Amino acid sequence: MINAYVFNALNETDGPKLTKKYSKSDLMRIAVEEHLKCTEYPKVGVVVAKDGEILSTGFRGEVPKKHAERVALEKLATTDRVGATVFTTLEPCVALQADQATESCADLIIASGVSEVFIGVLDPNGTIYSQGFRTLLENNISVKFFDRKLRYAVEQETFEYGMIDKVIGGGKRRVPVVGSGIDIKVQFSETDQRTIDISWRTLQPSHGCVDLSSSNGAVTIASGATRFNDISDPDVFRFPSHFARMRKDMIAIVQPRGATFCVLIKLIDLFQNDILFQWEVRNVR
Repeated sequence: MINAYVFNALNETDGPKLTKKYSKSDLMRIAVEEHLKCTEYPKVGVVVAKDGEILSTGFRGEVPKKHAERVALEKLATTDRVGATVFTTLEPCVALQADQATESCADLIIASGVSEVFIGVLDPNGTIYSQGFRTLLENNISVKFFDRKLRYAVEQETFEYGMIDKVIGGGKRRVPVVGSGIDIKVQFSETDQRTIDISWRTLQPSHGCVDLSSSNGAVTIASGATRFNDISDPDVFRFPSHFARMRKDMIAIVQPRGATFCVLIKLIDLFQNDILFQWEVRNVR
């Protein structure tokens, strides 16, 4: 089922027309339509065009074990790729190993002679984040981004865990913790607009820890608890602080002063540039 926001974004008044020539906004929307065909994550859709005319399309999963950019570009003759524009809903990947068997999508785009790339969202995978964008720029390829509404729609649908900077209700999320970290807004529910802000900082995979923080000394470690169900009353835990140094399977409670609900957060796993955490919201008694 297509998210309502995505459906509306795709069906604005200037949507795809039944002609051979398309505007850049049209081509962005068609790329999103391709990505909605995906049945695996991350969802990626691609359109290759020249002078407003679609040359090819592709989506992740259309051809097993091939990324969407490769699927679309390999449908074209080498000469047709030169000077083309690629519209991709997700930042093209980069080589993660010097000797990897298949060239990255960024390298393929560069080798193909593509002149311009439009990107929906940057890849939140901390190993890739902004690297594809930078690689294209360094090789004199013009890079632009999808319209704001379409970027928001793409982010909602692309990743298995949804948008990376906002969570709602309860669930799991894998997020990058690179540079200065990441700020996340926790909303109580789809219909309840109350929010609490949390931040993940200072990921140290070699030491197996990452820092969780919030405002006003709001973070308390739920010492001894290994499941959310172990915590019948979050208020029994003492010694709130501005941050907690979280390790795998630890649970923290975030409740800023004056908040009418709290957030239970469990660190499930951490990686070189990313973490996976679980959260649950509860009303304050």
